[in-house]
Amino acid sequence: MEVQALSPEVIQDTQSAPTPSDCVPSDLIDKTFKSTCIDLISSSLSSSILAFSDEFFAPASNLTNPSPPIRRPGVFVPTGAWYDGWETRRHNPSPYDWVIIKLGVASGKVKGVEIDTAFFDGNHAEGVEVHGCFEVGDGADEKVKEKGYEGWREVLGYRGCGPSQRHGWKVESEGREVTH
Repeated sequence: MEVQALSPEVIQDTQSAPTPSDCVPSDLIDKTFKSTCIDLISSSLSSSILAFSDEFFAPASNLTNPSPPIRRPGVFVPTGAWYDGWETRRHNPSPYDWVIIKLGVASGKVKGVEIDTAFFDGNHAEGVEVHGCFEVGDGADEKVKEKGYEGWREVLGYRGCGPSQRHGWKVESEGREVTH
């Protein structure tokens, strides 16, 4: 699964407003998904990070941690304050940050997306897009990492994100399974 964090300049022409039915209020995310869905990118299911644009401040592997994020004020690492999330440089040469995640199961149908910007104030992603693909067989992981790979399909169009909160959206997978 590829997750993109987009800057306002990049998304100006691609912005799609969420419909009222696809947004899930933060206090209803668990109730909406936990009893009928599994976390396809959970490290508990052996998901893995295959590639990413940057992880200067905090590793992309934090995205697959199934535990709720925690705050540790006053704790520092060589790159600055410690964060329980994925944090990239703020001024990347590419138009957006991205990460490719191999699902922790053989394949799955995406029913919803949660983006949690907990404790990220001023350094949060302004928006996200989620794409998925179905690629199996020898070399599948290498294939999806290739620049220009054409198998990606939109799972969730651009959605804005605010600081320090859970964001949830229902998605229509139209029966499509994804592996990444």
